Amino acid sequence: LRQHRPATDNTKRSLPQMETKGAPPRDEDPETQEQAFQTTKHIETYESKGDVKSLPDSYLPKAFGSWSFEEIAKVLASKNKKTTLRDQGLEMLLQMCKRPTDIIRAVKADLVQLVGGNLDSPVALDCISQFARQRCSRTELLQKTQIVEALVDVASNGTVDCRAGAFQCLWELSQHPGMSRERKSKILELCIKSANDDKETQVKLGSLRVLKMMITRQDMAKEGNACVPVVTSLLDHKDQDVRMLSCEALQYACVSDLGKDSCIKSGAVPKLTKQLEDNLKQVRMYATAALMQISILKAGKLVMIEAKTVPVLLVKLADEDAIKNYALQCLTNLFSHENIRHETKAVEANVKMIEGLIKSKDPIVAASAQSCLDKLSWEP
Repeated sequence: LRQHRPATDNTKRSLPQMETKGAPPRDEDPETQEQAFQTTKHIETYESKGDVKSLPDSYLPKAFGSWSFEEIAKVLASKNKKTTLRDQGLEMLLQMCKRPTDIIRAVKADLVQLVGGNLDSPVALDCISQFARQRCSRTELLQKTQIVEALVDVASNGTVDCRAGAFQCLWELSQHPGMSRERKSKILELCIKSANDDKETQVKLGSLRVLKMMITRQDMAKEGNACVPVVTSLLDHKDQDVRMLSCEALQYACVSDLGKDSCIKSGAVPKLTKQLEDNLKQVRMYATAALMQISILKAGKLVMIEAKTVPVLLVKLADEDAIKNYALQCLTNLFSHENIRHETKAVEANVKMIEGLIKSKDPIVAASAQSCLDKLSWEP
């Protein structure tokens, strides 16, 4: 912060320099001079002509003091607060809440609840995300506020930045236990709706991240199967990150037989097979993992025959080790089908490729290759 006035070389003065020289400015008492010096020390050079002028109302002069959390709380609690002043206070709070001890002080100053009442500001959402990472403030959020309901509302009706920020907060909260089943259902419903309807890519990404977390961490796999048709449709999205998160979400949704069946009925197998050719490693890996899960079911094997998935999986045996492993496990499941087994054995290059992977330096790939070869050689 800087205050400028027209000044000549004789009248322009820097308060810290004058205090060093030991010559107090004209008409200033020591207390005023010390306050100006501290402001200069913490912010920027404070320059003035003549008497020291008071700082503008939009600035929190004691933000670096021992009671700064209380000062910010007063600003956020004010009914007539100015947007500029509020945002400045939130920015300061975000910078100050870097350590657990600082967050505990913020909790004692009731800042968790006060910030929750200002969610129309993206900075407030950043603060909530910061609070959600620490147990003390996370408990305060979940038990003493309606933060989940408020975030759901912002994620549905806020600006683009606020919607994306709300999903970031929900992602932080969904990593930890403590939410009621009712709240989990609201979040899951919101994620499915936003992934399907929201036109903004960053909001779709946020909803998919939360959706995956709800399935994997919040015991919502059964309810999460409702997302499969929507997520399957996103496998054709132009954004590569959206496709990657969609493949990953389907991988976890396919852990249950109900999820596998939903993927088959929603037409996910041909789209996942297409993703095996993507140039991003993570997309190929998650797609292969999802196909491996689906191939456990008899219906999944039949759909993969129609989608010509087996030839693509054989090509993936020359890919990265993680993808090789999933492809080998998927082929092992598929080789229980007689037609697939005979067609694969008919091409000698296929057998040699699998045999070569038994000598892989990666012990997991070598073990998967041995199991795959045993299944390929099996005759009932």
